[in-house]
Amino acid sequence: MRLPSNTPAPSRTGFRWLRAATTVAAAASLLLAAGCSTTPTELANRVLPSSPLLPDYSLPISRSLSIPLESAVAAALVYWFVDPLGPNWEVAERRMSPTLVHLSLRKKRIATGGDGEPPQIVRRRATELAIQAGVRGYQILEYSESTESETIGTRRVTTALVKLTDAGPVRIQ
Repeated sequence: MRLPSNTPAPSRTGFRWLRAATTVAAAASLLLAAGCSTTPTELANRVLPSSPLLPDYSLPISRSLSIPLESAVAAALVYWFVDPLGPNWEVAERRMSPTLVHLSLRKKRIATGGDGEPPQIVRRRATELAIQAGVRGYQILEYSESTESETIGTRRVTTALVKLTDAGPVRIQ
């Protein structure tokens, strides 16, 4: 591909700065890692426990199969954190007035699938709210999807403003 004659050539100073920053970061991490190996033995003996946290034990499943206790505890922790059977989305609602409801959906951190669910969840909850209020339908006044940056990864967020009305339901396109 050929650049037009009035387009300046790309600058190499950005690449030099990036290379220098990478070199400085690598040198700093090497210095920090070297400092960690010089911990005095008596300090390590005071800080570290004298016995392991989990005993050296295996859970017998059958005569020929046993699972180490540490593996079972690790699997339980992963299962608790990931919660594969839990819902993908947390739904919070706030009543602005008797006919106006703000819905806020947050996706769980670790999920497989469920990216196309927010419009369905909003419609389902809006229908439930309309039935509870005794009106014929609802209107989606605002709808937005975005991501929130958090300490560990990002989460998808969806917000919707629903107006309960006697007109028929207005669907999200």
